[in-house]
Amino acid sequence: MRHFPIFVNTDSARILLSGGGEAALAKLRLLMKTTARIEVYAEDPAPELESWARDGRLALLRRPLVAADVTGARLVYAADEEPVRDAEIAALAEAAGVLVNIVDNLDDSAFITPAMVDRDPVCIAIGTEGAAPMLARSIKADLEARLPASLGLLTRAAQGFRKAAMALPHGRPRRAFWTEYFDRAGPEAYDAGGEVALDPALTLLLDRHLKTETPAGRITLTWTGSDDPDLMTLKARKALDLADVVVHDAGVSPAVLELARREARFIALERPTDVPPMPKLLTGQASRGAHVLYISASPLPAALAEGCRAGDITVTEIPGLPGPAHAPALKETA
Repeated sequence: MRHFPIFVNTDSARILLSGGGEAALAKLRLLMKTTARIEVYAEDPAPELESWARDGRLALLRRPLVAADVTGARLVYAADEEPVRDAEIAALAEAAGVLVNIVDNLDDSAFITPAMVDRDPVCIAIGTEGAAPMLARSIKADLEARLPASLGLLTRAAQGFRKAAMALPHGRPRRAFWTEYFDRAGPEAYDAGGEVALDPALTLLLDRHLKTETPAGRITLTWTGSDDPDLMTLKARKALDLADVVVHDAGVSPAVLELARREARFIALERPTDVPPMPKLLTGQASRGAHVLYISASPLPAALAEGCRAGDITVTEIPGLPGPAHAPALKETA
């Protein structure tokens, strides 16, 4: 990953842009969605720039950007569309320790601006390291069609309700509340009564979840013989996404483990004999109310599930798929 995706805080920030042509206009249409103070330096600005300046959407300075302007800026865009001038702007920014983007110059830019799906405050950034801009636009169009326009309103209501929701225990109970809100309760309330119906819906939903007992822990057992996550079963992928605790042996690839939630707790086993008997380990974690997933790089013995069920905990087994190394054996038995 050459370009690490981050979200820059634009509150009370200055973002500078040098240029007044088409490249500058394209960047500004995106930058004006932020809360930053935008300063544009252009001796011959396009009419749109003058109009935006009159409306107070940006500050227009009809002169070249100089070193003194860069001090204290958060970001700088070089959009003069003249290689020599763009390089000069980049040098000024670098000397001041400010990140700079040179429009349409991937190699000399300190950061790039990805394609975005904007459902403020939800923002999805799509990047291809500059290799396939049209692919990024295609993905953006697909996501735009899938995500409802009301998603931003649902999220803002959730943002204001976050402190109240902290009355729920951390972990599965809180995730269950927010999942139900975004998947069902929120959209239904919005469709029935609009934005004003969201806060009452959140209050009713929280009251119901507070009265619901914390779900008991459970164990999921699965395996995968491949390092490629795309060769896992769909059920196994979903289980990884939902698990609170992921127990895995050393043979499971990092690419597979990437499918788990970042908040999940990982327990890596160099050798199963290095830990208490496996059923004891798994049931011990599940007894605390967690969804525990054990994923192995090889088929699981039947005795494992039997041992876990002896602890009076719900156990789900998900069949695994062998990797390429097992393909000849499969052909022989087919």
